[in-house]
Amino acid sequence: MEYDVDVAINSDGLRDVQRETLAKPDGVFRILLLGDSYVEGLRVPLEQTFGKVLEQQLNASAPAGQRFEVIPAGVSGWGTDQELLWLREHGAAYQPDLVLLAFFPGNDFQNNSEALEVENMGSIQKPFFHLDTGQLTLSYSPFDPATVPQPVQPQTSSGDAANAPAGLSPLAGWLKQHSALYRFVGPALATGAPDFARGLANRGLLERSLVRADAPADSIPVAYGIYRDPLSDDWTNSVALTGALVAEMHSEAEALDAPLAAVILTAPEQVYPDRWQKRLDDNPAMSAYTWDLEQPNRLAADLLQAAGMPYLDLLPTFREEADAGASLHLRHDGHWTAAGERLAGETTADWLDKQGLIAAR
Repeated sequence: MEYDVDVAINSDGLRDVQRETLAKPDGVFRILLLGDSYVEGLRVPLEQTFGKVLEQQLNASAPAGQRFEVIPAGVSGWGTDQELLWLREHGAAYQPDLVLLAFFPGNDFQNNSEALEVENMGSIQKPFFHLDTGQLTLSYSPFDPATVPQPVQPQTSSGDAANAPAGLSPLAGWLKQHSALYRFVGPALATGAPDFARGLANRGLLERSLVRADAPADSIPVAYGIYRDPLSDDWTNSVALTGALVAEMHSEAEALDAPLAAVILTAPEQVYPDRWQKRLDDNPAMSAYTWDLEQPNRLAADLLQAAGMPYLDLLPTFREEADAGASLHLRHDGHWTAAGERLAGETTADWLDKQGLIAAR
């Protein structure tokens, strides 16, 4: 077991301390940290997460009469789109002095794209933005799983189809309609434990459309497409869409009278060469293409710069520490270890100070 952690979610739906009120106390500089599972930090105790280490580092050198709070507004599976929606709906209540976007190129581009997410997950699981003649439009919001389009061709083998039940059991149908956790876990099982998922589908406990046929020998996991040079059309479109989402997030932060900055996060295969080599060994079809491990971070940096946002790319620092022997990413899970969380928090605190982004307002 790589980690064993007690997790509590507060009444605002975040992995953070419970607050009696969201009103910002006098003398507090509040940072709203937006992100996904890297911000949620379920693999380490709360006080060891990226956001809390950042908070501790800032308070350790805070001037008299000033205190820093970092609100970790991150949920596993979120993309930039859901982070934008959360900022729109909840951001003002926190009265942030700075909005800090934790951007993970390893899956944020994919999470923002309906085409790529459906290819990976098998069905539509959340609202999506689309870029139409340069304008963002939102679909499937509020999200109702009963009304979203279903895949035209369920990803099943002929043998499975022969054993398929007529539909979901009443229990599974109710869960699909009322439980976001069920809608999240189903695709995750189909991807990570396909045999188990197939058994659930045969019993009417999981949607047949989610169960994939055995992957052909020449298949390549969807997520690795962000490293392919050149990008496919779907990935190119996702980068353009993500740029528009970041620009819109910048506008939302301005409306809150808060600067928007970003931290570009790391993936284990970018930091440790042996982990990328394992991906190549496990997927022989990848040898037919050219891959660029720096490409995701360059793409992220370009769109952040285009939006006028200062940003910190953690990849060079993580590579330097990894070369010195530091264990920064869990070997199997892939997220940061406690050492990785600390390195991210300390590096970000130093950068924010040098950029003048945490001066008293």
